[in-house]
Amino acid sequence: MKISFVEPHLRLFGGIRRIIELANRLSAMGHEVTIYHSDGSACEWMICKAGTKPAATLFRDKHDVLVYNDPNPRDFVLVQFARARLKVHYTLGLYAKHLLIGHDPRLFLPRNRKTFILKLMLQAPHLQLSNATWMREWLKENMNVDTSLVIGGVNREMFLPVPVRKNPGEIRLLSSGDPRNNKGTDLVLQAVQLAKQEEPAIVLDQYHGKALPQARMAQVYSSADIFVDGQNSGGWNNPVAEAMACKVAVVCTRIGAVADFAFDEETALVVPPNDPEAMAAAILRLARDPNLRESLRESAYCRISQFDWDKSAAEFAEILESAMAGRN
Repeated sequence: MKISFVEPHLRLFGGIRRIIELANRLSAMGHEVTIYHSDGSACEWMICKAGTKPAATLFRDKHDVLVYNDPNPRDFVLVQFARARLKVHYTLGLYAKHLLIGHDPRLFLPRNRKTFILKLMLQAPHLQLSNATWMREWLKENMNVDTSLVIGGVNREMFLPVPVRKNPGEIRLLSSGDPRNNKGTDLVLQAVQLAKQEEPAIVLDQYHGKALPQARMAQVYSSADIFVDGQNSGGWNNPVAEAMACKVAVVCTRIGAVADFAFDEETALVVPPNDPEAMAAAILRLARDPNLRESLRESAYCRISQFDWDKSAAEFAEILESAMAGRN
């Protein structure tokens, strides 16, 4: 199949990682895969085996399958007028999802444009996919939108436990440090400050903005005793999944983005969103109980190993082939 993805760019973002991981494996399976984006430049931060072209050239080519996901007006318009046997909307996240229900007039405010475009995409007569179980269930229950599930994965060649030297006098915490509002960095900082009052050995590190090469990320994760994530919304939580794949004990918030793999007291300590006291208490539990850290990280590693990009790509291709056959 000639499979084309439409993306706003190929910069380092979780959603872009998911598309490139899928595109790489679909290419390895023998499909002709192209990513159309902004200026069509090559990806600079991870290997991309798919071809890349400027988005403006999308109309020149014919496509068997055209996949889009980012809720921006340019991509949505491009897809409407491009020539493809099958058009696919792949939902990677739900933004301000309360506005998607019914006919909320706030949807038309300029600050909610992203959610407005997302609703148009979900209502389009295209094959609908979702990236996580919670998302598929929410869309069916609240919008009566049926989606096929193509769940996220972890690249275990990139994210794996590696030996590192640790200071026995420290409890090393790691978080992403992403400043975007939904990433919960302020919550993590508040919780760590509270925890340090009772356990001064706690040291926090963050990796956002340091331009670390992807080849070093396994070492960065593995250097931590505890990974802490405070997101209040999201589609599929890459950082928590990556930390688990590196065998790091996790404290995270109870949101749909982790529901497929973060089970409280089994694979992580899961706390309510926006609750620094609860997060601080969970951090202290893990800081003081190495046996619990060991139990959680081993269970989490086993769980996250089930989420494999090769498997996801095979399921993705099967869904596309079935849909194409149904339209012949």
